Amino acid sequence: MKEFGIYGKKAEEYFRKGYNCSQSVVAAFAEDLGISESLALRMASGFGGGIGRMREVCGAFCGVTQVVSLYYANPDDPQDKSNIYTIVQELAPKFKAQSGGSLICRELLGLAEPEGNPQAEARTEAYYKKRPCPELVAEAADLVGAYIQQHPKAQ
Repeated sequence: MKEFGIYGKKAEEYFRKGYNCSQSVVAAFAEDLGISESLALRMASGFGGGIGRMREVCGAFCGVTQVVSLYYANPDDPQDKSNIYTIVQELAPKFKAQSGGSLICRELLGLAEPEGNPQAEARTEAYYKKRPCPELVAEAADLVGAYIQQHPKAQ
């Protein structure tokens, strides 16, 4: 079994409490980002299940993108988005390498197409056994945590 860092462990704990992939990653960083847990969970709630359970971009990677944005973005500079895009594009292939080669939720879950249902599944032991999501949120959180540690924000 893979050993996860502090952010990975926090993210997995949130996921096992029933939060979605994106919420789990963002909430793991709430304190460090200077936002409340409640705000982190609210702002990331629609990104789970591959954005609104449409099985598109993995919610864990959406969480990575939100953490990067909250940590590095300069709200006073509309052109700063290029810096954020650069970081996201740097992290995307690293996430793909860890996750099995994709950023797409349905591919990570082995689905031919989305289920077409917005209703979240009940979290049971069977659910956790058939999904890579607990590991993906932990890997995503550790990935962005390591990036931040290696690239501290300029003051």
